[in-house]
Amino acid sequence: MSFLLPFVLSLLSVLAAGALIRVQARTQLVSGQVRRRDQLLSSAVLGSGLWSAQTVLLLGHGLPISAAQGGLHWLVVTLLVTGFLRWYRHHAQDGPLRVTVALLLTVTAAQVAGLSGYAGLTLTPHWPDLLALTALAAAVSLGAASLVRRPGLSGGAQLLTVTVGQSVMITLLAHAFATLLPAGALTEPPGVSAVAVAVAAALAVVVAGGLVGDAQQRRAQRFEALVRERTAELSAERDFHVALLDSLYDQVVISDAEGHLVMNEAAGQLHHGSPSGTLAPDWAATYGLHTPDFTRLLTQEEVPLFRALQGEAVRAVIIGVQNTTRRNVFACNATPIRNAQGQVTGAVVAMNNVTERERAQQDLIRTAAQHAAIIESLDEALLLLDADGRILSRNSRVADLLGDHAIQAQTLPDLLAPLVVRDTQGRVMQGRSPNFQALTSGSAQFTQSIMHLERADGQHMWLHSRAQVRTHDDGTSDVLFLFRDVTDQHELNEQLVRVTRFAPVSALPNRAHFQDLAAAAASTPGRSLLAVQCLNITELRTGQADLADQLTLAFSRTLSDTYPNALLGQLDERTFALLLPEPPTDLRPSLLDPVHLAEDTVFPRVRACARPWPASESAAEALQAVESSLPLAQEGALLLFEDRHLDLQRRRLMLDGALRRALDRRDFQVHYQPIVDLDTGQIVKAEALVRWADPVCGRVPPDQFIPLAEQMGQIHVITDFVIRTALLEARRGSTLLGRPLRIAVNLSPTELNAPNFMARMQALMDEFPDAPAHLAFEVTESGVLVNLAQVTQDLSALRSWGFGLALDDFGTGHSALSVLQHLPIHHLKLDRTFVWGIDGNDRLQVLTGAVMELASRLRFEVIAEGIETLEHEAILREMGCTLGQGYLYSPPSERPDWAALDGWTSLR
Repeated sequence: MSFLLPFVLSLLSVLAAGALIRVQARTQLVSGQVRRRDQLLSSAVLGSGLWSAQTVLLLGHGLPISAAQGGLHWLVVTLLVTGFLRWYRHHAQDGPLRVTVALLLTVTAAQVAGLSGYAGLTLTPHWPDLLALTALAAAVSLGAASLVRRPGLSGGAQLLTVTVGQSVMITLLAHAFATLLPAGALTEPPGVSAVAVAVAAALAVVVAGGLVGDAQQRRAQRFEALVRERTAELSAERDFHVALLDSLYDQVVISDAEGHLVMNEAAGQLHHGSPSGTLAPDWAATYGLHTPDFTRLLTQEEVPLFRALQGEAVRAVIIGVQNTTRRNVFACNATPIRNAQGQVTGAVVAMNNVTERERAQQDLIRTAAQHAAIIESLDEALLLLDADGRILSRNSRVADLLGDHAIQAQTLPDLLAPLVVRDTQGRVMQGRSPNFQALTSGSAQFTQSIMHLERADGQHMWLHSRAQVRTHDDGTSDVLFLFRDVTDQHELNEQLVRVTRFAPVSALPNRAHFQDLAAAAASTPGRSLLAVQCLNITELRTGQADLADQLTLAFSRTLSDTYPNALLGQLDERTFALLLPEPPTDLRPSLLDPVHLAEDTVFPRVRACARPWPASESAAEALQAVESSLPLAQEGALLLFEDRHLDLQRRRLMLDGALRRALDRRDFQVHYQPIVDLDTGQIVKAEALVRWADPVCGRVPPDQFIPLAEQMGQIHVITDFVIRTALLEARRGSTLLGRPLRIAVNLSPTELNAPNFMARMQALMDEFPDAPAHLAFEVTESGVLVNLAQVTQDLSALRSWGFGLALDDFGTGHSALSVLQHLPIHHLKLDRTFVWGIDGNDRLQVLTGAVMELASRLRFEVIAEGIETLEHEAILREMGCTLGQGYLYSPPSERPDWAALDGWTSLR
């Protein structure tokens, strides 16, 4: 009991104090990371433990302890422990012997303080025990101090080792000094001596002084740390600013009011100077400061740094800097530096190299000027509008076309107000633009139209307008209009329409146009077709062409006067057709009246045939029926065609069956007609013409069996047969001529627009890779117009594959000029109506020449069809036509002698 209780008290106090000061983490204790409050509390705890252990032993020996003595003893012990812990805080990492000696001295002093005041203490008989216990205590303490320094020992193990070892040491020393106590019990507790009080006071002063010193030292250390931290921050900030200035791409120059300079690295490299220096007297010359165009040096008042030193904030000033190696352009910002009183103490200048930007800007200005010059030189008028119709931009051509008011116009209504604008149907647009409305409403992205314009000064013209919407990245949009004067082209187109749709002399609708007009006319129960021939016209054409023209005009007027309610047309040179609301009963006598011409009087030789036109027949079928019966009519009489319709139907049924058999047997022939160079006579290419001769029906014209095959859905059989046959013949002709020969195959409108046509052509090339080199295709305007966009795409593909392309029968369709701009063709085949009668017909020659010029501008080669005389050839060659086809060179034949036909001119 005398050992256990002091040991437990010591153990608890050492454990608590060690935990508070983290004795297991001596580096933290030495570095001052243990708070002062924890150190003082641990001193009180450990001191109380030492005091308690000795007090228990004293009371165990029956020695009385007064309150004053106990309190003074506790104070002394606590002060001793505080001193030790203060010493230990600085020497915790010293050797274990040194720490052990210091701890033993502290505990010994505490024991001596506890025994002071007791009488009868004797050392002589007890010194062996005292020495032995003290040595044992020292050995235990040294062992514990050495053990905690072993590597790998955990913090908990270190704390436990210190606690147990030092608790044993304290208990042993307490027992060692207890051997000095008197044997008998004292009845009165010892008093407090003045010496004890003085010692306690001295210890208190020393400890307090040490604590105060520690506090001052700590404050000094914190201040030094704060100074070091602030110094490091300032140094880092300075290094950051220096690094920032040096890392800037801008050239930065700083100057004080006396002209002392500091530059970053970029500025130093620019001026080939050191990072610091003094302003030179002549700033501009020394530093190469020029105007942006380098025409002169800057004056001092123009230098941005000088201006900033005068108190001016300079922004985005462009200057030129020339050093020994190159010229650069800089954008300068200069800012004055002011003190607290607002006085200028210096300035900083940042210069950004904008040489490339300025060069790009100058290039942009030059490019813009070039674009403006190009826009001004355009033959088209350019007009840019915003979505509200306000004019954003225009070129001078707008005023040239629309009038001088266009210069001042601010909106589209202002532009249209003085004008009378009509569409192609003659409808007045009344100051509005349907194209602009369609584009701004989103219903269209691109529009084009033809309009007739009547200006305020009375001038008339036709304009072609193209417009499109342009949408920008910011979501805004504008409308770009392009106007072009197409008056000449429109007039030419009108002339072409007259030539291709109307007979050249009478100006009546020709065959194709008459059929269209007749088909569009209302169907009445009694409608009839009347075909009339004036045979004199053909007879006069041979030697008296002028009289033939006069007779044609006179006879057409007579027909018009005789049948005022009829649709009148001219089918060929001498044949006229009339669509009558009621069937005629006889030939009107007025048609036989003599015609008084300029030089003679002609008695018309007339024959006519009339036939009802049922609703079940097309115009072409009805016209074919009545026209084919004309040879049966007697001159001066009308042949009424009533029962011949049954014969026609009977023949149609017979042709249908015969054609089906011919399609199964491929019972067709292909004839070839060469196309020659009008200058050399050499064969350039040829046209394949399909023929059919039935044993029962005889020779059937293509214009009869081709439409029938289309109606049967078997036209592809004929097309494929002609293509393969023509390919074999082209190979044979190429061998005979010693050069490639290309043969053109006609594509019907049905075939051209067939969904599988392009796939068949691809299969043809897979089977015969040389097919594109030997074949060409001829298409008609009517076939193209069925689906212009798709056909144009397909023809472009055929051209890219290598096939030749030609537009056949040009001038007989409905929109010659509008089709040409879309088709990727090589050749333009001039219809024979342009060739027949061209000799001696000045008007026809002018129109044919216009077509030649148009084809030349569009870079098409013209092939003239139907050349039958040398006069035809000479006139066409003089007009610039290079290729020709017709009976003058060779009729179509099934197996031509290509070598013999080649060089036709030399054979002449």
